[in-house]
Amino acid sequence: MGCVDPAIEKTGGVTHKSDIYSFGVVLFEILCGRKALIQSDRSLAQMAKYGYENGTLHDIIHPHLLNQILSPQSLLIYSKVAYYCLNDDRAHRPDMHHIVAKLEKALELQLRHENIVRPFFYFIIYFLVFIILGW
Repeated sequence: MGCVDPAIEKTGGVTHKSDIYSFGVVLFEILCGRKALIQSDRSLAQMAKYGYENGTLHDIIHPHLLNQILSPQSLLIYSKVAYYCLNDDRAHRPDMHHIVAKLEKALELQLRHENIVRPFFYFIIYFLVFIILGW
């Protein structure tokens, strides 16, 4: 399934790191403007990991969102966080506090770059983080 941690099949167990994987998929859904399961044999997670590793992530980012993202540093941090959430090894996935700190940094860089009021896209990021952390 698109948002389900593939390690669940191997271990049979769900951990908080499984939620981190799912959150990484959601981050890529937002960035790419795509659903988690694109085709029955291809997931957004697979496409995003391949794109990140090969420097072609911009090819799957939704064109409208790509035009809105002006800060390369912000995009780099955001995509790096999402990518590391999808790490096959649960032990190497970041914890939620680290994710929040990095996303806040990405937002700060974007806002500094734009020097305007926060667009709706960035409110979505905060909204998701606050839901996950229960703030």
